[in-house]
Amino acid sequence: MDIETLVMKSKKGDISAFMGLLREKEQLIYKISFTYTKNSYDAEDCISEAAIRAFEKIKQLKNVDKFYSWYTSILINICRRHIKNKVNASTEEELNEIRDTFSYKSIDDRIMVEGLLGKLRKDERDILALRYLKDYSIQEVADIMDIPLSTAKTKIYRTLNFLRSKSGGIRNEY
Repeated sequence: MDIETLVMKSKKGDISAFMGLLREKEQLIYKISFTYTKNSYDAEDCISEAAIRAFEKIKQLKNVDKFYSWYTSILINICRRHIKNKVNASTEEELNEIRDTFSYKSIDDRIMVEGLLGKLRKDERDILALRYLKDYSIQEVADIMDIPLSTAKTKIYRTLNFLRSKSGGIRNEY
């Protein structure tokens, strides 16, 4: 069947037609989701959630030829939200692990590090966690945080320089 027929059947509630649409681009859909989540389990969760959401909203799709771009935008938004929620949940835990494993030269160093982390806003800690703890590229950080690339670069640069200036370190590029 062609895409138009499958979309029209899907709009009438035919789940097998809808799943046929997704099977047509199954590998591409997985690659997109995995690119964002960097984890097969999370990628599959996001694909499932996107499929449910898209099926619920398919009647809103006006141009049937745009099905895949429409579905992809739903999938990407779900991946971004999933990553952001995961970062929010894990940032504090990871920072605690780093605090525990960091070898402090003295109690003064520990007090200084704790003080510096306490001076950062949550979004600053999250953006650094995505970039340096999760190893996302700056573009991926911008996509996940749903901010322009230039804003992500600026926030990273300013936050690192703030930390360096407060710790007596030298200014470097990120």
